[in-house]
Amino acid sequence: MPFRSFLFSAAIMLACLPALAQHPTPRPRRGPIYDMDAVNRGKTDFQSSCGFCHGNDARGNRAPDLIRSPLVNHDENGNLIAPVIRNGRPDKGMPAFGSLSDKQIADIVTFLHYSGTQALRSGHVSEDYPLEKLLTGNAAEGKAYFNGPGGCAHCHSVTGDLAGIANKYSPIDLQQHMVYPGHDIPVTATVTTSDGKTYEGKVVHDDEFTIAIIGKDGWHHSWRRSAVKVEIHDPLAGHRELMEKYTDKDMHNLFAYLETLK
Repeated sequence: MPFRSFLFSAAIMLACLPALAQHPTPRPRRGPIYDMDAVNRGKTDFQSSCGFCHGNDARGNRAPDLIRSPLVNHDENGNLIAPVIRNGRPDKGMPAFGSLSDKQIADIVTFLHYSGTQALRSGHVSEDYPLEKLLTGNAAEGKAYFNGPGGCAHCHSVTGDLAGIANKYSPIDLQQHMVYPGHDIPVTATVTTSDGKTYEGKVVHDDEFTIAIIGKDGWHHSWRRSAVKVEIHDPLAGHRELMEKYTDKDMHNLFAYLETLK
């Protein structure tokens, strides 16, 4: 390429940099990868052992829907589901399935997680999903949790951002937004350099070595973590902490309370 043409091309690239910085190419999100043999084995074992009560598709029958169960959603590699399958819940009329092997239980766990993922991806769960299947909590206890140990009132107001929330969303969507409020709310950071300059913007990379943001000026900025002071602002931090803390009862009570906000 002639040097003159090279300079022209370089000039065009430099002119485009601010726009590219403002609209960085998003990295594709990879969903979980499932062993389909395990999914199919798990489906067979689930239907023969659990389908009569929970439905062959795990969406509920005589017993609750498992696709939207907090137990399943909070489970990691069977740490919550497996003990329930193995030991049952005698107080709720669920028998133990001690005859199932560890491998069979692991396959059932895989099937349940796969089914939940597919439901979210395909929107298979109906918008008019029966409210009575979800509304099993105590609204008064949910209100106490909202204003007390849940810490919800620190960020939300029932007369402000949550006013009429039960009319805004269908029951199934309201429960989903309660647990997973959205992934489009950006994490931002304030970065202060050693000379006292401050930069603010959307975080595009953050690990123990490097912090990078798209600043208010539209440019990409990055620093060694050890060389700057960083304050992270994550609007969903409280929700993520709750995912590790609240119980099935807390979630159902909280949902019952939110359903009263019409």
